[in-house]
Amino acid sequence: MSTQKTATCLSTSKTGLRALVLKAYRDLLKAERETFHGDFERLQAARDQTKKGFLSNANEINQKAILEKVDYAQKVAQIIRKNVVQAVSEDPTRTSFRVLLRESHELGDNYSIKTVRERQIIQGNSKIVGANSCK
Repeated sequence: MSTQKTATCLSTSKTGLRALVLKAYRDLLKAERETFHGDFERLQAARDQTKKGFLSNANEINQKAILEKVDYAQKVAQIIRKNVVQAVSEDPTRTSFRVLLRESHELGDNYSIKTVRERQIIQGNSKIVGANSCK
C-alpha cells in the first residue's frame, strides 16, 4: 500500500502521521533483521543508520515532507528485502562465498540490462568491452 493511500486511511493528525512513521521505522528494521540475520556487525550498522536517519528528521513538521520520507523509508525496506543478499565465506582464505537467497529476493533475467546494452551498441555508444561487444 502506498503512503498516500495509507495517509488517507489514517487521519492526517499528528498521531496518524506518527503511526505512519513508526510503521515505516519498524518495517525497515524488520527488513534489516531478515537480510542481515546472523551478521551482527552489518545488522548493527544498518540499525544505527536507520536510527540516525529517523532521528535527524524527528523535528520535521511539514506533513508533505513527512509523507515523502515515509515513502522513501518504505522503498528502502523493499530494496533491502529484494536486492540485498548476504554472502558467507566458504573457506578460511575468503576466496569462495555462498550467497544466501530468500524467497523475497528479486531474481530477474537481466532483460532490461541487455536491452540497454543492445541499444548502446546499435547507437555506437558502447563502453562495454567483452566477448559480445561490437567494438
